[in-house]
Amino acid sequence: MEGDTFIDKIRRSRSLKLFLLLGPGLIFLAIFFFAPFVISLMLSLGMLDKEVYTWYLTFEVTLRYYIRFFTNPGTVRAIILSFYYASVTTIGTLLLAYPMAYYMAFKMDKRMKTTAVFIIFLPFWINFILRVYAMRFILHEAGPLQQGLISIGLLSEPIPILGTDIAVIITMIYSYLIFMLLPIFGVVEKINKEYIEAAYTLGAPPLKTFLKITLPLSKPGIIAGSLLVFIPALGEFVIPILVGGGRAYTIGRLIYDNFIRISGILGWAMGSAAAMVYIGLILISTYIYFKFVGREITLI
Repeated sequence: MEGDTFIDKIRRSRSLKLFLLLGPGLIFLAIFFFAPFVISLMLSLGMLDKEVYTWYLTFEVTLRYYIRFFTNPGTVRAIILSFYYASVTTIGTLLLAYPMAYYMAFKMDKRMKTTAVFIIFLPFWINFILRVYAMRFILHEAGPLQQGLISIGLLSEPIPILGTDIAVIITMIYSYLIFMLLPIFGVVEKINKEYIEAAYTLGAPPLKTFLKITLPLSKPGIIAGSLLVFIPALGEFVIPILVGGGRAYTIGRLIYDNFIRISGILGWAMGSAAAMVYIGLILISTYIYFKFVGREITLI
């Protein structure tokens, strides 16, 4: 119609509305998420090559980089160690976060909850690398933790923690605790308190009430928190490098070393193959987790 403004055209056109709402986000994802993924996949399959400064596409598909990755003697150990760190970190954050979330949801008033969430968030306003270096300082033999324990007589001499699996796990639990705490707190806080009061009225003891009502109703938060912790923890490489020393060689560090330390197309292709394997492990782990744990949520 003549005289229509651009706003009027938007109001009448459903497709234009969808484009304006979804277009910017989809374009951003296409450039910064899907494109790097496709490029990495093509590199891992040998479909991209480079001469001097020129990249060109080849139509030869090869699995040599995957074969080289799996035949590397350190690959299996790196994958096992990554799963070990990620699993222990997930369990550790769950054991620490659930009591905290439960207490915040049921024992604190609204004002105290706001204050507690602010205090929990406060350390995470600091750069991640700085927090890891702070943990290095705390866990060091001359750091305040061990020196304080020695001064009160609980330790006779410093314990070498840095460079061990314990240091890596402690730092990873500290770094990922908030990703477990917030989903569980969000779910537990919304549990209808009348269910718990009804259980007490019917004579159920506190432990049975927790196991039969509170815990099943909080499973969505546990699953969400577990995935938010396990997935990034599986690919973690900064913490193993800074506090784990040379022996903490994970799949994330394997990807990093291939991209950074091996020059040329070989390093890029090997790193891309390792990244594709990591993505595959994530997808398989997530599928298994939902198959055996997520099914229980639908039955509650």
